Amino acid sequence: MLPSNLLRAKISRGTIRPVYATLDPDIMALAENITRVFSDNVGRTKGALSDGLREIEGDGCDYKLVRGLSALLERKCVFEADSATNPRETRRLVFEEASRTRVSSLEDRDGVVQRVSARLGVSPALLEKTIFSDMEDELILRDFKPLSPQSLIKRYNLSLLQTLLFKSLRVEFSASGNWKNIFREIKRVGLIYSVERADHGEGYKVTVDGPLSLFKMTERYGTSTARLVPQVIVSDSWIIRAEILARRKGRVYTFEANEEEKHLLADGEEATEKGSQNGLYDSSLEEKFARSFISCNSGWVLRREPEPLIAGRHILIPDFSFEKHGLKVYLEIVGFWTSDYLERKINKLSMLTDVDIIIAVDESLACSRLERLKNKMLVVYFKGEVTLKPVIEHLKQREASILGEQAALVKARGIALKGDVVSLEAIAEENHVSLESVRTALEEFKQEGYVKTGDQFISKARLMEIDQKLEGVQRLTDALGIIEASGLKEEAANVLEALGYTSVWEGMEMDKVRIVKSRSGNDEGID
Repeated sequence: MLPSNLLRAKISRGTIRPVYATLDPDIMALAENITRVFSDNVGRTKGALSDGLREIEGDGCDYKLVRGLSALLERKCVFEADSATNPRETRRLVFEEASRTRVSSLEDRDGVVQRVSARLGVSPALLEKTIFSDMEDELILRDFKPLSPQSLIKRYNLSLLQTLLFKSLRVEFSASGNWKNIFREIKRVGLIYSVERADHGEGYKVTVDGPLSLFKMTERYGTSTARLVPQVIVSDSWIIRAEILARRKGRVYTFEANEEEKHLLADGEEATEKGSQNGLYDSSLEEKFARSFISCNSGWVLRREPEPLIAGRHILIPDFSFEKHGLKVYLEIVGFWTSDYLERKINKLSMLTDVDIIIAVDESLACSRLERLKNKMLVVYFKGEVTLKPVIEHLKQREASILGEQAALVKARGIALKGDVVSLEAIAEENHVSLESVRTALEEFKQEGYVKTGDQFISKARLMEIDQKLEGVQRLTDALGIIEASGLKEEAANVLEALGYTSVWEGMEMDKVRIVKSRSGNDEGID
């Protein structure tokens, strides 16, 4: 973005458009000249740099264009104070010394400088250089990373578009592709938005409440709105519409742009550069919740930015999802909002069908209207940070419920074991249920000719075959090797137990552990 006083825009018949810098030879040459001034002034003061830029303005160039391009290049600069001592402390000491004596001549002034320089242990000349070195014009340009003329112009045009949208009441856009990054950016910067399926059935149409429609945090929110633009324009095709408030005239103008202007705007690399600066979480509230939840080791997989949920013709993007045993539960945290936004949110939540979602609401927001959702979903109120206990309890209830349902399904279908080795995992995959539910369903399951060892059913014929191979074997390591060679590596210890073997430890080393057959097989018998 650029300072608002550098916005170049054209108003005509109720519409407003940025005055983009074109890529013609004259503008390219101007961008190159401005870049050269920056490069030539590395090692010199910012004041000298400003003088060089004012010379370009004096050549008849549009001062807003020159200053806009310069503002972008200045972000590629590193300025430092050239100071032998702390400039502020130096000024304080000089002024205090001057206040003790009457300074009415150049000799008096030099005397003050000499006394302070002696106190600080520097030369009078160095003190003279230091005293105002932290003033804006005295800063030294230490480093500068130039941009090519074309890249500079495209970034300038993108910044113009962003600056214009900073004054928006409402922004609407649609795009083809790149939705994952777009939705991630929307959520990350905390925009108040609504999403619905496009009329043609492909893609989405997003409406964002503009910064001037809000009642607080206008500047920060406006910056967030502008940051979304690079992710939109990187799409193959896109269209942006907005309502722009001209405060001085008190009028609202319409704005529209599409992919036909893409060649004038910063490319996908610029959008990626901006996006790569993103943090992992949208807010500290989300981050605290995520860290607390993960530390609980509940077994549920926590995911940020899950897939959008369809609510009628609209889309809802939850903050988190919890996944386990094929079950998915969502969490939406209601934070910053306006009355219209909250009403849209409630309407979308009301339209969700067959979706298990938890709504966490900051009680300080006094969102009493959310009470009507309690019949459809869990509403949790919190203060300061999202309360973990009700969320965990809900997940435990859902886990117990789904395991019970899946176990009942497995029992109803019945199990017929085939082959020498049948794993519970294979049974779970065949029935499209979780392993835990199969364990529950088959706790008391028995089938003639099979023995259950851990998470597998093994035929008695295979167990007898292994038992014969173990005759005369005394060391545990040898026995485990024989069992593993039979294709039962994961269940080797359980197989030994099923065959009636126990381990006798005669030292800490594995090769000193013996096996002894204490019985003829497990309780079911394999003979």
